[in-house]
Formats: sequence, structure tokens, C-alpha cells
Amino acid sequence: MLSPRLSLVLVLTLTMTVSTVWAAQSHLVLAMIGVTLVQILLIAGLAFEHRRHQAEIDLRRNLAALVHLDRRAAMGELATSLAHELNQPLNAILQNAGMAQMLLTSAKLPSELSEITDIIGDIRKDDIRASDVIRRMRGLLQKYELETHPVDLNDVVQETVAIVRPDARSRQIEMNVELVDGIRPILGDRVHLQQVLLNLLMNAMDAVADMPPERHRVRVSTTQSEGAVRLAVSDTGRGIPFDKLTMTFEPFYTTKTGGSGIGMGLAIARGIIEAHDGRIAAGNNTAGGATVWFSLPMAPPETKVL
Repeated sequence: MLSPRLSLVLVLTLTMTVSTVWAAQSHLVLAMIGVTLVQILLIAGLAFEHRRHQAEIDLRRNLAALVHLDRRAAMGELATSLAHELNQPLNAILQNAGMAQMLLTSAKLPSELSEITDIIGDIRKDDIRASDVIRRMRGLLQKYELETHPVDLNDVVQETVAIVRPDARSRQIEMNVELVDGIRPILGDRVHLQQVLLNLLMNAMDAVADMPPERHRVRVSTTQSEGAVRLAVSDTGRGIPFDKLTMTFEPFYTTKTGGSGIGMGLAIARGIIEAHDGRIAAGNNTAGGATVWFSLPMAPPETKVL
């Protein structure tokens, strides 16, 4: 243990040493202290800026989520209103067609009018299908559960193309179908998926309607890879403006002119595909026109289409 006298000597020596260093290097010490303080302030400023930036990002995400919810609510209200307005005339058509079918069945018609009964039967079937589409669309927008069954997308394509082909012929539009063999089924709602494809085909036909005759072409194809089945609809129209690609599936956005569209079709299509755990996207073709495609996860290998 140091003696008091030795301890005092050491303290005095240390004090003199510090005083000497301070006298000789005071400017350097002060500079180091200043640099340290600046670094501390910079670190604090960066931390504050990072937190502020993160808060802005979170705020934007929350606002985007609120806007999306508002749009979905608006779409749900619109679907409910449309369903109410359309169901009344659809029911009237169904009843009148049923009465006409009953009267024709009880009467003996000339041979040249024998097809009228079949035509009225088709009207009834289409009426029932339209009512079913409206009911399910309203249910989807109100977040009701989908009716999920094994579905063959090739069958959906063939059925839907058969519906639009007469319209395509009347508009002199060439409709090409390229379906992959041995396609795996997906789990989904057949009516909803048919509605998505119907919308994509009608949009594609509208896109080529004012093009030269040699560009009146629409192609629908299916492929499968990496656990997903993909369906694409391509046209040879003018394509989608590059700065509008990100808005393609937004509610109430449309590229159609003259009031021919309200911009709900692709927004609803996106909602349907996302409800099936799928993806939907759009892009322009290198040779002109645009392609809209969606992909859906394959069903388990043992799944069979009924």
C-alpha cells in the first residue's frame, strides 16, 4: 500500500502532466471533443430521420389500405345496387320465358318453328346463369366464401370462347385458342373464373375493334409450370400506355372512350383471382397489343374434376 506522501507525489505528478499536455495540445483535445460531439449529433439526426421516414412509409401504407377498403366498400355497394336493379328484370324474363315455353310445349308448331322451344329454353338457362353470376359477384365483394371445386381451366376456356365466338365472328375478329394438353385442375369457383375470362375476352375484342382487318386477332392460351396453371388473353390492339400499366386493375380506371366502360371489370377480376390465391397482371406485347394473364395454384395431384 502506497504511503500518503508517495500518493501525494503521484497525484501532483499526474496533475502536472495533464496540465502540461493540456497546455501543449489543448487545441487538439478541443478539436477531438468537437468532432465527437458532431458525430453524436449526426448519429442522432440520422436515427431521427430514419424513424421519421419509416413513420411516413407506415402512414402511406395505412392510407393505401384505407383507400383500398373504401374502394372495396364502394364496389360492394355498387354490386348490391346493380344486383337489386337487375334481378327484377331477370326474374320477369325468366317467368315470361317459362310461360312461353309452357304454351309452345302444349301446342303443335309448324316444322319451321320447331326451334323456338329450344331457343326459349336457352334464354331461360342464360337468365339463370346471369342471376347466379350476379349473386356470386355480390357475395365476393361482400367477402362471402367462394364455392370451391376442382376446375379444368381448359374447359372454362372452351365454354367461354363458345359464348363470345358469335360476337367475334360478327365483328370479323379471329379468335385463336391454344390449350396445353394434360392440364392439371385448380380449386376454384367455375362461374367466377368464367366471368373473369369473359371480361378479358370482351376487353381484347374491344381493343382490336378499330384496328386494320389484319390485326383483328385475339388469342387465349393455357400453360402450366412450377405448381401453377396460367391463362393468358392476348390482342393485337394499341396496347396499354406505359404510364398507365400500374393503374390497369384499379377500380373505375378505364382506357375505353365514349362512356363504353366504367372501369370495374378488371378490378373485379383482380378481386376474384386474389380470392383464389392467384396472381393477375398485364403487359404489352413486343409486336403490338397487350396481354392480360392470371395464374392459379394447382390442386393436389389426386384431385379429379367431377
